[in-house]
Amino acid sequence: MLARAGWPLTIVSFAAAGLAVAAVVVSMAPVLRTDTPLALEASPVPLDASDPSRGRVGPLLYLGGLWLRSDDPRFGGLSDLRVSPDGARLFAVSDCGDGFTAALSYDSAGRLAGLAEGRLVDLVDSAGRPLDRAESDAESLVLGAGLEVGFEGRGRIRAYAAEPAFAGPAREPGRPAGLEACGRNGGIETMADAGGGRRLLVCEARRGSSSTVPAWVGRGDAWQAREYPLAFEGGWAGEPFRPTGAARLPDGDLLVLERRFPPVGARLVRIARADLEGASALAPREVVRLEAPLTLDNFEGVDARRDDAGRTLVYLLSDDNGCAKAGGTRGLQRTLLLLFALEG
Repeated sequence: MLARAGWPLTIVSFAAAGLAVAAVVVSMAPVLRTDTPLALEASPVPLDASDPSRGRVGPLLYLGGLWLRSDDPRFGGLSDLRVSPDGARLFAVSDCGDGFTAALSYDSAGRLAGLAEGRLVDLVDSAGRPLDRAESDAESLVLGAGLEVGFEGRGRIRAYAAEPAFAGPAREPGRPAGLEACGRNGGIETMADAGGGRRLLVCEARRGSSSTVPAWVGRGDAWQAREYPLAFEGGWAGEPFRPTGAARLPDGDLLVLERRFPPVGARLVRIARADLEGASALAPREVVRLEAPLTLDNFEGVDARRDDAGRTLVYLLSDDNGCAKAGGTRGLQRTLLLLFALEG
């Protein structure tokens, strides 16, 4: 239940709702995959509602943000995102086992201006069948030659085509042993490109209390177990910042998003690429904290890219826990997409 920063709404509606059904043939039996246009509303939000002129927090220069909404009950619960290298297309995954795609637009100053052409795609298993509820909690995403999705619950990785986005059947590229240490709802909360075809995987929690959570660096059947330390400063009843997303920066370092609740807060930390080698605990270094009175919500997704001007752009996405299949809290939280330039 996250506090909302009030803001006058300028709403633009995109894409009339419709339905397109594609057939996927698996073992001679047709399986339906839905790929559905989505009507969305995108409303601008300030960095700080108490001071709408504010444009910076630490090394982050604010380049605009949007509050995304839809009357379609399937929209919501977006838990991670990736943005194409040219910044034109967004990919995301949801708690309800959906892939989401949309087109992004910017103004002449490079500020985030709009989102259009939204579509929802049912994620499927290796046989092309829609995922059942117990295995559909998609929490992390990597964009490469295809789209790799990390799941909580029964923690696993599934790989899909990038074009058309999230097309199956899914391929399972392998996962580390020991995911059960993440607890019943721990699974793969964070997954990022670690270079050389490797992935960084991090759990949000672990069974029992601990000052660290399990992490791995590797790929396929070759993984090195690591530990990811939690930061406990400022939480109520000792609640720490927990890792929820990560992205590879242009220089090869990793930018990790951490969320805290209660009170609502987030921070970005940096892991040096050299720190991805070896077997010792990872050493995240804080870059910036996002706390009240800034515009906040349940931030779970982060991505980074370099624009034509050489700036490192950082995108943040919040999970409103609102998709219908998850029985969520629609109306209490928001889907926010924020854009920053990371300076220094």
